[in-house]
Amino acid sequence: PKAMKKDLNLITLHESKTIKDAMAQLQESGVRAVLIVDENNKLRGIVTDGDIRKALLEGKDMSFPVREIMIENLKTATKDTPATELLDIMLQLSILHIPILNKDGAVQGIALLSELKSIPLSSQDITTKEIDAINKVMASPYLSIGPQIKELEEVLAKFVGAKYAVAVNSGTSALHLMMRSFNIKDGDEVITTPFSFIASANCILFERAKPVFVDIDPETLCIDPARIEEKITPRTKAILPVHVFGHPADMDPIREIAERHNLVIIEDSCEALGSEYKGRKVGLLGNAGAFAFYPNKQITTGEGGIIVTNDGEVAKLCRSMRNQGRDEGDAWLSHSRLGYNYRMSELNAAVGVVQMERIEEIIGKRSAVAAAYAKHLVGISGVSAPYISPDVKMSWFVYVVRLDADWFSRGDRDEIIKQLQVHGVSARNYFPPIHLEPFYVNTFGFKEGDFPITEKISGSTIALPFYNNLTEEEIIYITKTLKSVTEAIKNKP
Repeated sequence: PKAMKKDLNLITLHESKTIKDAMAQLQESGVRAVLIVDENNKLRGIVTDGDIRKALLEGKDMSFPVREIMIENLKTATKDTPATELLDIMLQLSILHIPILNKDGAVQGIALLSELKSIPLSSQDITTKEIDAINKVMASPYLSIGPQIKELEEVLAKFVGAKYAVAVNSGTSALHLMMRSFNIKDGDEVITTPFSFIASANCILFERAKPVFVDIDPETLCIDPARIEEKITPRTKAILPVHVFGHPADMDPIREIAERHNLVIIEDSCEALGSEYKGRKVGLLGNAGAFAFYPNKQITTGEGGIIVTNDGEVAKLCRSMRNQGRDEGDAWLSHSRLGYNYRMSELNAAVGVVQMERIEEIIGKRSAVAAAYAKHLVGISGVSAPYISPDVKMSWFVYVVRLDADWFSRGDRDEIIKQLQVHGVSARNYFPPIHLEPFYVNTFGFKEGDFPITEKISGSTIALPFYNNLTEEEIIYITKTLKSVTEAIKNKP
């Protein structure tokens, strides 16, 4: 297996060498373990970076002999050992490395768990139907501005219950066109959340308006309606709630506030296709909404997004602006207003049409993955599954667990992510606070402490691998690894 093919000079060290030599070897190889050998290259033991840290904490200096801290009586294998067997051994024994020896006991290489087991953060679910649809488009006269765009818009509008849908090349473009359609302009203010993907705030800046952040609800992680009204000024034009990770924001009080102050509601539903709030699908709980179809979303078109609305004028403006400002009925090179090249291609739309044919199947698969996670997370101290409000139906975008902030610091969280990746489990912090991104700090002077709930949550979240075809066996491995890593971090000296 590929995992065995390592430079022997980098993964072996003579037993006469020191801790300093072992550290240098670890740094050069990047393997995080070095095999200790005799003059005939026969295995004597193994030393990991953890063994070295332990030795130094015990007071041993850099000149201490490496043979005095090595682990002996190792599990070994040969070059003929199947990779599946190596993986089984590592998972059963909770080890990261297995030395590969010849019949004489000499080192031939090393097998690494991180190379034998790799679970990505996300993975698209593409079938032969999507591929066939692309081939049909390629054989057609239309690669842009054709029938697939119209069909995708009709399917999405029907699914959400909207009168109109306008397909574009990304969720960000959808948000931007909604800003322009509602005449958000220089000097206006839009109330939104600092806990989101950055596009939900950037789209406001595209029109020289100002994003006004409101801290989040500590359970749903969406904008806290109780904090909105205090941020309203004469310049406030709109509220932009984000349905974070697929969990709908608490829209009833947001709608009441918007009606009382004559504000527009622009829904960032990019992560929430199929989610429901009190029995109604998100996207139409305000004046208009956006969905996105990046590969990690519920459905994908590769790249793409869509605007849904019941407002015919908004739909007309968005159709025009996505196509360089050309109105329906305009001549080919006639442009009625400022516009953009935000068109979705026929190829992207064709994939989206097929994905929408499978939307209930896809949502069901993702719900099953989330349920399996919830089951296997039980018993992991200091780790909580996502909160789901009784008022909502989740269409899962990502699966984000939270660490108990009383047990784990932000630095601990970052180390847990790093250790998960060492064990072949992709993980990421979701989301960094928007207001602490360098551009926002430099432009608006935001600082730590401005939105304490967002900052606390942001320092304790971990997105685990999540996609349609993630198996329960993989989820068991992920959660067992998470338990092992968190316990090691919690019990560190």
